[in-house]
Amino acid sequence: MGCQPAARECLTDEAFFRDQVQAQVLEPVCSGCHSAGGAGADSSFLLASAALPDRNDRDRATLADLAGLERDGTSLVLLKPLGREDHGGGSVLASNSDEMALLREFVRRLDAPITSCADGPDADGQLVLMSPALTFRKASLLLAGRLPRPDELQALREGALSLPSALDALLAEEAFVDNTVELWNDRLLTDRFLPGDDALDLLEYDRFPNAYWFDGFDGNVRNRMRSRSNAALAREPLEILGRIVREGRDWRELLTADWTVVNGYSAVSLGVTGDLPDVDDPAQERFFAASIPDHPHAGVLTTPAFLARFPTTDTNRNRHRARIFFDRFLATDLLALAERPIDANESTVHNPTSNDPTCSVCHAVMDPVAGAFQNWDDLGRWEPFEEGWHEEMRPPGFGDVDMPSAELPNSLQWLAQQAADDPRFATATVRTVLVGLTDIPLLTAQTAGDDPVRRAALARQDELVAELAGVLRADWSYTALVREAVQSWWFRAQDHVDGSAGVLHQAGMAQRLSPERLDRKIEAIVGRPWQRDVDDDRYLLDRYRLLFGGIDSNAVTKRLREPDGVMVSVGLRMATEVACATVPADFVLAAEQRRLFPLVERTHVPETPDGFAVPEVEQGIRDNLVFLFDRLLGESVAANHPDVDAGYGLWLEAWREHRDLLASDQLSEQLPSRCRATRDFTTEAQLPADRRIESDPDGTVRAWMAVTAWLLTDYRFLYE
Repeated sequence: MGCQPAARECLTDEAFFRDQVQAQVLEPVCSGCHSAGGAGADSSFLLASAALPDRNDRDRATLADLAGLERDGTSLVLLKPLGREDHGGGSVLASNSDEMALLREFVRRLDAPITSCADGPDADGQLVLMSPALTFRKASLLLAGRLPRPDELQALREGALSLPSALDALLAEEAFVDNTVELWNDRLLTDRFLPGDDALDLLEYDRFPNAYWFDGFDGNVRNRMRSRSNAALAREPLEILGRIVREGRDWRELLTADWTVVNGYSAVSLGVTGDLPDVDDPAQERFFAASIPDHPHAGVLTTPAFLARFPTTDTNRNRHRARIFFDRFLATDLLALAERPIDANESTVHNPTSNDPTCSVCHAVMDPVAGAFQNWDDLGRWEPFEEGWHEEMRPPGFGDVDMPSAELPNSLQWLAQQAADDPRFATATVRTVLVGLTDIPLLTAQTAGDDPVRRAALARQDELVAELAGVLRADWSYTALVREAVQSWWFRAQDHVDGSAGVLHQAGMAQRLSPERLDRKIEAIVGRPWQRDVDDDRYLLDRYRLLFGGIDSNAVTKRLREPDGVMVSVGLRMATEVACATVPADFVLAAEQRRLFPLVERTHVPETPDGFAVPEVEQGIRDNLVFLFDRLLGESVAANHPDVDAGYGLWLEAWREHRDLLASDQLSEQLPSRCRATRDFTTEAQLPADRRIESDPDGTVRAWMAVTAWLLTDYRFLYE
């Protein structure tokens, strides 16, 4: 059974013939006779020598010629191996053999050729998966904020580069670390302290007298040092995990690291060093590992930003922190442990949190962990609890294990180690990664309910989570986990096969891009972000971030998954302004340098002044539309595809309208000021006069703006 047909793997006809028909049928079964010097050397079916460089092409054509000959509607390729039609070698294959299955597939493909692989079924044959090249494009945009290089895509398509190898290289890029930090802020929400002095205000003056070390400086220098110090303190938890990913460290250090990270500015605020940083030295913003004097470390758990983001009160007694700890790091929703809402005022039991079963179902799990946070006050400052923990609460611990009294001074370090050794820690990480990759919420028993389709999808999801958790536990590599998750059906699914639509409840279909990811995609594809000038704020990261469904990690902590009218309007404005700015700027460049219009010039018009068509110009416009569909949307289409027809129709309509308005002096040749290409966007240097584009006398620039804006509003651009 060594030559199963590739029923669940997408193979082009060329690869299918080479790897399966040639290797598993012709070479072992047929070549002994049907080759020079063989018993069938004088037959019309003669296979090429293995020494010939084009052997596969020759043999494929020879077999196709034989397949075109039929007897009573059946190809001779399917009859002769069975000993029929005067086959001199007699019967060499059984009708139910794998080899015959491959020959039948070869004949079938002659009528339905597969010249490229855009997709293929998953292991269960239920979902259609993206090809390696398309998977890598999506991963590149989402995880590294760039388009794949042409050589990467070509190598993937030709099989010279495997998807795991391509992903390994991608995930080694610094942009992936930045993406990881962004993803985990959605869980930790510590960017809430980025504004103003919010993070600096968490430092107690008695312990950190140099927190505001920059106050002696004047004006802009002071403001820059203050901003950088505050940002470093706010980002401390996220930069810890950033260092773990960047250096390939044990992921469990997220909780167990006996170090933290600082940069040149926060190091002074925290007393790590007394050397004042040079405000003009970019190296001072780089983070490095350090230990804060007289401050115990347990990864992100002991950072002021994390502890203050999830504060406590005298009556709450760290229970909120315990709930967050279970949710973020142990995949456990404590609020779901109770089956019904609870009103504490209705309980008549003394100390209900311990003695009333209705309450204790949660508190028995939560309170021991709450006790482990006892040495940290409401703002996350280390204040050892010297009076003994509250007697009416369960003693500090984890699960059924009480914390040894000797560990109480270092209670969070002890808790961190217990949690890191718990299987749920890996599960929680996997769940965060899966949601972060696709923005698809995970099913639970509650959300699946009694729906058999959803229950089946839940079972399949849980199998994947368990499998990926095993990958993480193998060597505690976060990067390895993401690599395997990207290769899974969760990320790669793009359609379903007949009868299995239900599994799409939990499959990696297109996600609406967050403001941050859309911002990076725009820059990667058109060459500049959506902003007015290079030093201005990026619109999607500032002005429109919340309006486009983003979060501020403070009042808004959940991203909108379904677009509303405001988000649609923001998308329309983005498309209009980006097209306005980038179309002329692209035409300024030499054709081989252009990102958008390498196949046309702005002087190309599809009709002569007297109305005669110019076919070669129309073909050029269509070819460039094909290029734009691939670059902007990741879609491979032919020049006569209906989408290209629609694009060309829009281009032609826009061009004719502007041509007529220009001819009647109802429209100026001059482009709007913000749509002119007069200087380099990045350097702001003025372009030479002969390269500037300030007018559009032929109306073609405006026509390309219309088409570009149309594509930028396509769901395939706004989703990934």
